[in-house]
Amino acid sequence: MKHKHRIDQLQSGVKSLLAKSGYAFSEEDKTLLNAILVELEEMSNNETDNSPDELLKVLSLLLRFLKFFGIDDITKLF
Repeated sequence: MKHKHRIDQLQSGVKSLLAKSGYAFSEEDKTLLNAILVELEEMSNNETDNSPDELLKVLSLLLRFLKFFGIDDITKLF
C-alpha cells in the first residue's frame, strides 16, 4: 500500500483513543472504534494497493470516522 505510514498513524491514533482512561466512550463508540481499528489493520496488512475494493474500503473507513464524530448526514459538509 502506498500510504502505509499514514494508515499506521491512524491505527496508532485509534489505539491511543481506546487506551485513554480519561475519556469515557459509550459502548457504541467503543464498538465503532474497534471496527475502525480492525479495518485499519486489514488495510495496513494489505500489500497491494491496486485492489478494486480499495476505494470501497477507504470510503467505508471514512464513513465510520464520520459516524464516530457524530456526522450522519454528509450533505451538510458541502
